[in-house]
Order: sequence, then structure tokens, then C-alpha cells
Amino acid sequence: MMQFFLFNFAISFITIVGIGLFINFCRRRLRKTKHGLTGMCHKDGGAMCCSCSDNMVKKTKK
Repeated sequence: MMQFFLFNFAISFITIVGIGLFINFCRRRLRKTKHGLTGMCHKDGGAMCCSCSDNMVKKTKK
């Protein structure tokens, strides 16, 4: 019975640590780009990132 408890504790601990590392990686990667992990622009409802750069170029030409 005690071995079963320790085995479940070890598996749970490894899983929680793994999920924590994965979330940390995602958050760190999210901060590096303007649009996060998806590469989609949230301002206009899902256009690709290049649309934002095109908009910036259009604004500077005016």
C-alpha cells in the first residue's frame, strides 16, 4: 500500500513539474513576440502578423 502511494506521488510530482516547465516555456516565448505563440494578430481578429507590418509601412508612408 505504501509503495502504491509513493509511486502515485512520484508520478504526480513529475507530471506537475513537467507541466510547470511547459507553461514557463510558453510564457517566455509569448513575451518574445508581439503576437505570442499563434503568430496571429489579435487586434484585427486573426490576420497574420505580416498584416501588422504592412499597416506600419502604410502609416509611415503617409
